[in-house]
Amino acid sequence: MKKIKILYGLLLLSAPIYSQNASSSIYQYKSSHYYESIDLLNDGTFKYYQKTEFTKSEINGNWQLRHDSILVLDSSPQKTKLKVSESYKKNRKVTFRIRDMKNDLIYYNIYLLTNEGDSLVFKDQFDKTTATGKFSSFYIVDTKGLHSPVYNINGVRTNFFDISVEQQRVFENEHWKHCDQYIVPLGLNGKYSDYKLVKQ
Repeated sequence: MKKIKILYGLLLLSAPIYSQNASSSIYQYKSSHYYESIDLLNDGTFKYYQKTEFTKSEINGNWQLRHDSILVLDSSPQKTKLKVSESYKKNRKVTFRIRDMKNDLIYYNIYLLTNEGDSLVFKDQFDKTTATGKFSSFYIVDTKGLHSPVYNINGVRTNFFDISVEQQRVFENEHWKHCDQYIVPLGLNGKYSDYKLVKQ
């Protein structure tokens, strides 16, 4: 009986320590025309919110803390960032037809890359973009600055690409810098921001 009481006492002592470490934490940054925050909940989920002068975004997902300094984020439910269908048409030009995931037309910038390391940029595009040349990969940036993943072209003769892009930000094994009192987030371009989300 004494052993059981001792074990029960140890469990009670350890419970507050776990609760304190796993408590919900809100980190935020705000300026006159921009607001961004993330709420890390104690069940391993998060609520992300971003608002600009013209847009706003709310995303839920799951988080993990690795090595006490890397915050790993995954959206839930997870979404596909980019869908591409390759085909060949009797035409010397390469055509990129771009829609969002709902098949609606969007404005976008497209960056075409070659094996030699050269790039060709088409800005303020709508519906289709045509180009001449041999390209190895490409990526798309929407009007909010959201970058798609780089897509590596599979077909040797492919010259028509039917593309769907996700317009909402998707967290997929995304790594943010975690420093207890603040977090350095990744921007829409995949690079670390020059501002911090401060713990409240």
